[in-house]
Amino acid sequence: MLLEVSGLYKAFKGIQVLQDINFNVKKGEIVSLLGQSGAGKTTIIRCITGLEKPDKGSIAVNGRLMCEEKDGKMVYAARDELYDIRKQMGMVFQSYHLFPHMSVLKNVTLALTDVHKLRGDEAQKKAMDMLQSLGLADKALSHPYELSGGQKQRVAIARSCVTNPQLLCFDEPTAALDPQTTRDLTKIIRNLAAEGMGVLIISHDIPFVESVSDRVLTVENGKIRDED
Repeated sequence: MLLEVSGLYKAFKGIQVLQDINFNVKKGEIVSLLGQSGAGKTTIIRCITGLEKPDKGSIAVNGRLMCEEKDGKMVYAARDELYDIRKQMGMVFQSYHLFPHMSVLKNVTLALTDVHKLRGDEAQKKAMDMLQSLGLADKALSHPYELSGGQKQRVAIARSCVTNPQLLCFDEPTAALDPQTTRDLTKIIRNLAAEGMGVLIISHDIPFVESVSDRVLTVENGKIRDED
């Protein structure tokens, strides 16, 4: 199993946000967490990607535990192990989080040179190949402010995919997209899954998740509703 989430709980200032969250994602599978704003789905994905620490439960990627509960306390993998596990995941944020002062090419190569320690020429070739596959080769020297919303999102996808993650997470991917760009995104996600990547999407866009997902899980009041 690529991703396993078991018994996840999270509270903020005494308010329970997540309650006994259990689900998994297989390699090559597209799973969506569907729910309204405030349902808890963003907190789930933030716990998985390490942006929040759960209070209880466990998260494992490819059988390797990121965290688990022992004797009433959350225990995390050793620093190097945790770093290695998290490198297997990519995240495409709703607001894209591109560096505005950097070109598209620099945005995509940054993780390759700074995190994966690739040589500049090797990183640039890999980044250009990824941009070419997403129809953005001609935008390599552009800056984010020169791009449309759909183009920015594809740059964010390129930046996440260029490091070959096994799991790619999307936060409200259609929030600022027109219908045609949403259809283009659906094709991109399906192609990624066809290549063996696991995809986890959080969204409130019912038509989109129904068109792209292998499984849709509904999040309500911090719980995953039983599948029909």
